[in-house]
Amino acid sequence: MLSNAQSEIIDTYVSADLFDREKLKKYLNTHDMVGNEVFAYCDLGKGNREDRGYHSYSHYLDDEYGFNPVSTATFVRRIPFYFYVSNYEDIRIFGNLGCVVHSIYDRQMNENAEALEQAYVELEYMFYEKQFPLTQIFSYLVDQYGLVTAPFLSWAKYLHLCDDLGWTDYFPESFISKYNMALEAAGQEPVIYEVEEPGVSGEMFFRNGKKIEFSGQFPMDDDGNPVLRWTNIKVKNPASITCSQKKSSPHSSLTIELSPKTVIYGKNMYDFWKKDVWYQLYAGPLYMEFDYASIKDKRKQLGFTQQEVADAIGTTVRTYQKWEGGETTPDGHYLLRLMNWLDLPDPQYVISYTDGD
Repeated sequence: MLSNAQSEIIDTYVSADLFDREKLKKYLNTHDMVGNEVFAYCDLGKGNREDRGYHSYSHYLDDEYGFNPVSTATFVRRIPFYFYVSNYEDIRIFGNLGCVVHSIYDRQMNENAEALEQAYVELEYMFYEKQFPLTQIFSYLVDQYGLVTAPFLSWAKYLHLCDDLGWTDYFPESFISKYNMALEAAGQEPVIYEVEEPGVSGEMFFRNGKKIEFSGQFPMDDDGNPVLRWTNIKVKNPASITCSQKKSSPHSSLTIELSPKTVIYGKNMYDFWKKDVWYQLYAGPLYMEFDYASIKDKRKQLGFTQQEVADAIGTTVRTYQKWEGGETTPDGHYLLRLMNWLDLPDPQYVISYTDGD
């Protein structure tokens, strides 16, 4: 039989507008184990998007992705989560149990009963031990990320780290930033956030005049500066670095204003199967050199002799030999002629970069 305290939980957290509370109590009084048929059994059928703007319960509870049979006592304890209804009209507090379940399977990429059970245990920890309001529990990460697949279990880990560290900032302004701070404070490895490809071009950044922009998530320090050690980007000698990161949005930008000595590196950005490989993405003009080997390689590829190239561009063979040997560098006039004759469509073909050291 349900105790008075258990009946009170039902009366408090199960909407009488959406469910038949007496049928729910009857079911629980006659079952030691609760299956997910209980939801349809007591559902009044009033919670649908067409007429009410919300569902009476998360559709994940209809299958094993969101619900596995539990004891009656456990079920009653979790009633506040099972029967929580989102406020679909206020995006600031949008979120529900479905968001939690979705976040687990979006990251696990398969069915994982252990992860699901861990999520329910963490919900109990947040609600009963930390005494967080349900609205905050379900909406905090959705508001942070602007997505329903925000990493719920990572937030739960962060809360436990707060307990260990004596922190009380349970709902930080930027979760991705504070989580990494907590991980490092606890002697653990931080999360590394990788930049996203900004478009179909396959390039990892946009160039706009003296600025280079990356897209992705960029954790910040307490002063609002991006912490590049928590990303796969390294920068030397920038004129400035600014970031548009708001909360934990995955759609932010990092802008690097260039100086003549700026050098930018990206880790594992092109050969994804390789690990811990840094690629030079950009180097300022003071680190650019004429790549004399490139014109030699191209000449041989096309089958020209040094004399033939020299004659074609109007210089002496000795002058051309000095360019190939790296003794001297062609001026702009002859460089353009070289590029024309050797079919080099872009100056990048004849440029090499130092690493800025």
